[in-house]
Amino acid sequence: MVTKAFSLEQLGWDHLRALLEAARGGSLAAAAKKLGVDQSTVSRRLAQVEFSTGEALFRRSRTGLVLTALGREVFVRVERMEAALHEIQGLTAQGQSVTGRVTVASMEGVGSLLIARAVKGLKERNPLILVNLVTTSSYVDVGRREADIFVSFFEPSSASLVTQKVADVPFYLYASASYLEDHRIPNAEALAGQQFIGYIDDPAYLPSARWMDGIVSDPTFCFRATSMFSQMFAAQEGLGIVMLPSYANAESMGLTKVITERCTEVPLFISVQHDLQYLPHIRTTFEELLTYMSSRILRWYPVV
Repeated sequence: MVTKAFSLEQLGWDHLRALLEAARGGSLAAAAKKLGVDQSTVSRRLAQVEFSTGEALFRRSRTGLVLTALGREVFVRVERMEAALHEIQGLTAQGQSVTGRVTVASMEGVGSLLIARAVKGLKERNPLILVNLVTTSSYVDVGRREADIFVSFFEPSSASLVTQKVADVPFYLYASASYLEDHRIPNAEALAGQQFIGYIDDPAYLPSARWMDGIVSDPTFCFRATSMFSQMFAAQEGLGIVMLPSYANAESMGLTKVITERCTEVPLFISVQHDLQYLPHIRTTFEELLTYMSSRILRWYPVV
């Protein structure tokens, strides 16, 4: 029988946080970076937690740390403790200035054209909040806490997130005046045989890359890019037809709707880590982004 020189009653929140971040990051290095300590400190705290429970909570592998069956049970309960602490922090912070750093992740177009523009109003009302915006064409693993808030064109399946629909975003086909002068397109049927601009490799995290399939049978692409802005600039030069969201305000770039009908509309979602939603700076940023994005999308949503 194992003698527990370090009992559960002696464990502090620092020990339990080490367990949370090691499980989320999958390594001592990731946990150490998140907690602002060195790896040996994380390793020591995990060893104390495991010694207190009398069993291993992690399985060490070549790919990193993986929770054991008992580790998963402990992790779920410690997450509940963390959420309760954050909720208490939110209650005690009422009436005080909201301060803190918030990391928001999204795709390039949404981040640049919606989220970045929302920050000015947020800062005017909450000058002590710092927003870090991560825009990428790569998949963001929200389950590993790479962001506090996540905005996307799909509803994440992670149980650790609270998700709310922002609005339905209409998309249209656009082309430059020079392209339309050379290619007469009186209706949707005339789209067959046109030159299109789209995304590379139909990335699964970006459903917009596949929307063209439902509009034109076997479309001919003359240019592909991971960047929405690269596509828009190529269309501006007269290269081909591009599909863009209404909030891109493509008309200001000299582009014209190829046909007046919207091609499709896709729901936009905003998600927040479940246990972080009670923190004042997270909650404030979430609500500000939701309000701004929904109003902006509705502004560019003409009725046809």
